[in-house]
Amino acid sequence: MLQSWREVLPGDRYMVKADGLLHFYDQKLITRLYQPLVGIEATSLYFTLWQEIDHGSGDRSETHHHLMASMDLSLDRILTARKKLEAVGLFKTLKKKNKEPGFFIYQLIPPLTPNRFFNDGLLNIFLYHQVGSRDYNKLARLFLDKPLQEGDFEDLSASFDDVFESVPSSEIPDEEISPVVSGERRWEDRSRPQEPQLKSRFNFNALKGYLSEAIISEDALTPEVRAAVEKLAFIYRVDPFDMSRAIESASLHTGVVDIETLRKEVRDTYRLEHGRDEMPALCERRQPDAYREMLGREPQTDEEKTIAWFESITPYELLEDLGHGSKPAAPDLRLIENLMFDTKLNPGVVNVLIHYISIVNKNNLNKSFVEKVAAQWSRENVRTVREAMNLARKENRKHKAKDSHKRPAVSRRQEKGTHSEVVPEWMKNGKPERQDRDKKTNLSNEEVQKRAKWLEDYINSI
Repeated sequence: MLQSWREVLPGDRYMVKADGLLHFYDQKLITRLYQPLVGIEATSLYFTLWQEIDHGSGDRSETHHHLMASMDLSLDRILTARKKLEAVGLFKTLKKKNKEPGFFIYQLIPPLTPNRFFNDGLLNIFLYHQVGSRDYNKLARLFLDKPLQEGDFEDLSASFDDVFESVPSSEIPDEEISPVVSGERRWEDRSRPQEPQLKSRFNFNALKGYLSEAIISEDALTPEVRAAVEKLAFIYRVDPFDMSRAIESASLHTGVVDIETLRKEVRDTYRLEHGRDEMPALCERRQPDAYREMLGREPQTDEEKTIAWFESITPYELLEDLGHGSKPAAPDLRLIENLMFDTKLNPGVVNVLIHYISIVNKNNLNKSFVEKVAAQWSRENVRTVREAMNLARKENRKHKAKDSHKRPAVSRRQEKGTHSEVVPEWMKNGKPERQDRDKKTNLSNEEVQKRAKWLEDYINSI
C-alpha cells in the first residue's frame, strides 16, 4: 500500500527555486556521477524542475497534477524520486505550515564538483559499488584535469588598462553608485554544493573512552575528523572500539589524525574481513516511507505488528536477530546486498524474503534458492511488506501441497518442534522491536502458551 498521500496530494502546489546559479556543466555531473546512484526518474525530475525555474518572473507555482502530467509518472514514483535527490544533497523540500491545500518550495542544489565528489568518502564509494571498478575508473579519468605546464609558455594576456581608459572626472556622478536591489532580494550567485547528510549519529562519547590519552588527545577530533569518522562508520559499519584502534593507528607518532590514513586503516580492516576486492554496498536500508503501510499507525493485530516490524528494521538487523544477536556472516551480507541491487526489492520485502526462507529452509540462506525466490518476487513487482507476506503464504501452500504427496503427514507436535528454534524473538514477544531475551523467563505460562498457539497458527498459514 503506497503512502504518498500522507505527504503530498495532487492538488498541492509547488514552486521551484534554485539555490544559486545552475550551470550547463552541472548537467554532465548529474548525468554521469549522480544518475547511477538515484536512477533515471530522479534525474529526470531534477532536469524537469530545472526547466520550470523562471528567474525574475515572480512567485509562479504549479500543482502536482501538472508535474505528474509533464513526467507521465504517478505521484508515488515522483515522491520516491524526490527523496533520492534529497538523500544525495541535490534537493531540498520546504512545506508551508498550516496551509490548505499544501504549498511546497522545491529547491534545486548544485552538484558537488568532481574533486569533492571523488573525495567525498560516501558518494564515491556508492558509485563504485553501482558501476564497478572499470566504469568507476573511466568516470574518474573523464573528470581529470591535467595541469598546464606554464613554465614552457609566455603570458601575453593584456591587462585591463592596456585596453580601457579611465573615465574623465567630469563624467563621474557625484552620488554613490549602489546596486539596484531593495528589500530581501539579492544578486544571483553560485551557491556552495551540499554533501549528503547522515541522520544517524556516531557515538563519540564511547569513542573517547576507548582512545588512549598517551597516543592522541581529544583536541585531535576536529570537525573534519568527526565528519570523516561518521561517514566511515556508516559505510563500513565500524563500532566505537574498532574506530578507536583505526584512529590511533592514523595518528601514531604525530598526535594528529590524518584522514587519508584513517580511511586506509578502516578500508583495509574491512577488506581483511570481507575479501580483498569487496566494497561495501549502500542502499535504502529501511523500507521507504512511500511503501510503509504502518507509518504513523498503531498496530492493532499480530499481523500488523509483524508488518510494522518488517518495515522498521534493516535486513542487517533481521540477520542479527535470526542469529540471536551475533554479527551476520559476511557471505550472507554479500548475498543480501547484491540481492537488493540486482532485483531492486525494497528492504522490507527483503526482510520478509529472508524470514520466509529461514523458516522453510531450516535457517539456511541457500544462495540459488534465495536468488530464485527474489527474481520471482521482482517479476511480480512486490513493493510492500503485506504483498510479500501474502505471496510467501501462497508459495508455501504450493510447497506443502506437493510435499503431502511425497511424504507422510507429520504430527502437530512435530511441526511445532521443527519451527520453534528458528523463530525470532519479536514473534514470541508480539512487539515490533527486538526485546531483551532475558525478560522471556518472566512471562506467565498462560501468556507463553497463548503466543505459542498464535505462532503455530501463523506458521501453518504461511
